[in-house]
Amino acid sequence: MHSWSTTVRARSLAGAVVRRIRPEHPGWPAVLGPELDQGRRLRLRPPLPEDAADWSRIVRADQAELEPWWQTSDRSWAERTTEACWREQGWSLRRNARRGTVLPLVIEVDGRFGGEMILHRVDHSHGTAELGAWVASEHRGSGVAAQALRMMVRHAFGPVGLRRIVAPVGVGNRPAAFVLARNGFRKEGLLRRHMDVGGELRDHQLWSLLPEDVDWL
Repeated sequence: MHSWSTTVRARSLAGAVVRRIRPEHPGWPAVLGPELDQGRRLRLRPPLPEDAADWSRIVRADQAELEPWWQTSDRSWAERTTEACWREQGWSLRRNARRGTVLPLVIEVDGRFGGEMILHRVDHSHGTAELGAWVASEHRGSGVAAQALRMMVRHAFGPVGLRRIVAPVGVGNRPAAFVLARNGFRKEGLLRRHMDVGGELRDHQLWSLLPEDVDWL
C-alpha cells in the first residue's frame, strides 16, 4: 500500500514538472520579433518580475489615460499599481498561460517596457480569444500599438491556432477603436453595460477579426 501511494505521488510530481516545462498552450511561451518600425526596434515577450518598476512608473504617470478604461477596483490607483501588484499579476498570468487560457506579452520598444498586449479567454476548442492592450503615452500615435497588434495577430492565427479574435472597446475610447479599425477589425455591435470600468458600467463596442479580413498575415 505504501509503495502504491509513493508511486502515485511520484507520478503526480512528475506530471506537474512536465506541465511546467511543456506548456499546453500552443504558442506559449513566445518572443515575437524584434521587428523594425520607423526606426524603432519592437519586440513582444513574456512579462518578467524585473518589469515591476517600469510598469508601476508608467501606469502611474498615465493614470488619466488608463484608469477610465481599466476594470473598476475598490483600491486607489496608487494601491493597485505598486511593484508588488505587478509581480502578483505576472505570476497569475504566467500560471494561466501554462494552462492555456491566456497569452500575456509585454510590448518592448528599443529594449524598454512600453505596454502590454494580452489574449484573454483563450478557447482552443472554438479557436477564439479576446484581445486587450495598452501602450505608454509616449508611444501613442507613433505606430507602436498598430505594429504590436499585427505581431500578436499573426502569432494568434499562426502558432496559437485561433480562427477569431474579439476586442471589446469602451464607448468613447477612440484611440483604441481607431487602431483596431485601421488594422482590419470590424465593429459587430454594441454590448450594453458590458463591463465595470473607470467606476461605472459602460457600454462597449464589440470588434472582431478573422484571418480572411486582412492581407498582411
